[in-house]
Amino acid sequence: MSVPENLRPTYNEKTLHAMQAEHAAKRITFIRSEANPGDKLYVCVPKLNKNEVLVPGSLALRFDIDISGGHANNFLVQNVTWALVDRMVMKFAGTILQDTVGYDIYKTFEDLFLSQEERDNRILEGIQSEDLCKIRSDAGDKKTSGVHAENKLNEVYGKKYQIKLDHQILTDHGVFYPQALYNDLTFDVKLAEAIHVVKGSDTTQLKHKLKNIQLEYKMIRSKTLADEARSVYSSGKEFLYDHVMHDKEVSFKKEIDSRLTIKVNAKRSLKALLLLFVEPYTAGA
Repeated sequence: MSVPENLRPTYNEKTLHAMQAEHAAKRITFIRSEANPGDKLYVCVPKLNKNEVLVPGSLALRFDIDISGGHANNFLVQNVTWALVDRMVMKFAGTILQDTVGYDIYKTFEDLFLSQEERDNRILEGIQSEDLCKIRSDAGDKKTSGVHAENKLNEVYGKKYQIKLDHQILTDHGVFYPQALYNDLTFDVKLAEAIHVVKGSDTTQLKHKLKNIQLEYKMIRSKTLADEARSVYSSGKEFLYDHVMHDKEVSFKKEIDSRLTIKVNAKRSLKALLLLFVEPYTAGA
């Protein structure tokens, strides 16, 4: 008679797919505590200590957004932290890995494909209702009744937001071990002008400033993970990622122009061509 597998002494219904290691969430003061529209923020991925690795997708800039000094009814736009980023440049050892102008347009479009559950968990990125936008911005015409849930969220998050530095090198290739690399991985973040970030009836009174800027990340202290990462890097690890380039803008009238001719100058291997059709709009809307 054959014996079923689940009767054998070696059978185990549960399979261990994880490991135990010391971990921590770090938040350090950024080299600049404040930033204005049009400024550039230079972010160097922390080297960490020996045997400390960076958790994928955890690197972010956290800050308060202050819109005081403008019109009393001003408030922040939807998905404000992507609206803040006019241009994103990423470099390693002086080599440009990414240089995307109009980064805000691309990332906002990308977020349209988030599930409702994912959107509900993006309060720190500013994906929220207009009522909550106004309450967190302390707009003069914010709602004061029927917004109990929004007021509770405001108590938790207030004016705190974050820009996630979510390049695929740091999110799609397991843990990142900076100590094993001789050169630094850096981000240059150019901030957008206030008209793209703040909504209000008078465009001459749109202001914002980033305050209390901090660099946040999660790390794991594990010799096993660090040794594995160093071994993989030493043998020649491939980091695959998409380099998104904003090539050009072409204006046309859909009622008149029946055909568009767009010349693409592909200097690298081309994976895809994305055409974004945008109706004319006032900046910030």
